[in-house]
Amino acid sequence: MTSPPAPLASVADVLARTDQEFNDAERARIAVLCADATAIARSRVPTMPSPPPPTAVGVVAAAVLRAMDTPPENVRAEAVGGHSRTLAHEGGGLYFTDAELDLLKPVSATSNRGAWSIWTV
Repeated sequence: MTSPPAPLASVADVLARTDQEFNDAERARIAVLCADATAIARSRVPTMPSPPPPTAVGVVAAAVLRAMDTPPENVRAEAVGGHSRTLAHEGGGLYFTDAELDLLKPVSATSNRGAWSIWTV
């Protein structure tokens, strides 16, 4: 049996992207979420290059931080008076946006079709 690939982000990578303090139990959960997010990312982007793109650390860390902000009671929304807010994504706490998944895909030579100019002397 082969071991799973190394997580695309570490607990230290996640902690470096937030000012929030986490206790030991929360740090252990972050480690598990990093492994889970890596598995999800690799299954959603099977064409992810090896080594992964430099954006992978930030993408996984963002997904983990979102999951850590999701209430454990599975409350998805709350309202107080005239104010309401959404607390969790429809699919749960650990997910990637389409834009984040795009950051994990290989860069295609044909995908860079922006404006350009030629300087003449």
